[in-house]
Amino acid sequence: MPNFTALREALAGQAARRSACGLPPGTVLPRLRLLTTAELLCPAVPPACAADACAEVEAVCLAARGMLRRRGSWLCFFCGDGPLPVLARPALLQAAVLAWLRGALLAGAGEVSLVCDGQGGAVRLSLSGGADPQGDAAALLERLAREAGGTALFLAHGAFGAALRLPRADGLPLRRPSRAEELLADRYALPRLYLDGFCAEPEL
Repeated sequence: MPNFTALREALAGQAARRSACGLPPGTVLPRLRLLTTAELLCPAVPPACAADACAEVEAVCLAARGMLRRRGSWLCFFCGDGPLPVLARPALLQAAVLAWLRGALLAGAGEVSLVCDGQGGAVRLSLSGGADPQGDAAALLERLAREAGGTALFLAHGAFGAALRLPRADGLPLRRPSRAEELLADRYALPRLYLDGFCAEPEL
């Protein structure tokens, strides 16, 4: 298995050197995105704490709205009330949503929608709109479903659509969820990597 930590540190060093010279990141962000996707698709040790799917999805969607060169209504999303614990890595959940958004942007989708709420003893994550030209979104969503012990279904034809049913991980301690403000402030946060090229603000 590749040494993802060493590769990430090498890319971060390149980015830091370019930044010190007043240069844009160049190919650093796209390479970090590919590295991050590859790392998240690899099997991982089961997390000890549950991720709050509701809070993670809301944070990443709010950060995307704050970054994108799109009107706020382009991304319609709804997150249920209260924590929705799932046994999956928060980064995997965020990356799956962001890869879907990137695909929709590349496809020029007019509008996309996402729902994350409770459904019986499970968490439902539904995404519709756009496309998945590189296959990253489908692969990450499938990995998310497997990691959480759930299922993922995809539309066979037409616009990209996915529906995940993830078992609730009630009884486990919850990780501190991400916050949109923190994601917006971090130049290497996942929204920056996956939405690179579509941001309203200058690329860092």
